[in-house]
Amino acid sequence: MSNKASYCIFVFTCFFILLSCKDNKNLYEKNLNLYKDLVNDLNTFFLDTNNTSINLSKYFSEDFVFSFYPVGHKKGLTIDKDEYIDSVLVMKKNNFIFNIVHSIYLPGLDEQTYNIDGSVRVYYGAILTNDSINIEFSAYQTVNYVDGKINGIWEWADYSGIKQQMLN
Repeated sequence: MSNKASYCIFVFTCFFILLSCKDNKNLYEKNLNLYKDLVNDLNTFFLDTNNTSINLSKYFSEDFVFSFYPVGHKKGLTIDKDEYIDSVLVMKKNNFIFNIVHSIYLPGLDEQTYNIDGSVRVYYGAILTNDSINIEFSAYQTVNYVDGKINGIWEWADYSGIKQQMLN
């Protein structure tokens, strides 16, 4: 094969890789914006004492799952879409205020190819308030998407510490 042909193949391959990365970066940006909208809606819902309803279904796929990892459950626990939405409503009904105050977002990577896959990784800091108790904590989430909706969230936080602070 001539040097010219090798060069053309090389340039075409690089161009193709750049285009595919751009597509996945655009998908990541679209998914990230959806997640930011979700956080904004949650913060608004909890901070507005007159607001008693929120439409979270628009963010989640029908088979959405939320997985979390409290002490004593090394494989974690999982709840479905309805349970997740109900838990948000119960928190509000019980006068909890949940406010995500800062976030760091990173693109998720495909486990096999290590290419950006459109998923979102989030480190966030939040304040959970009930009556006069304010608990500041941090958490990490991986957020996966299917067809433009959140399909799954896996969250790691110090749930035992949060519970202990609430009891004090």
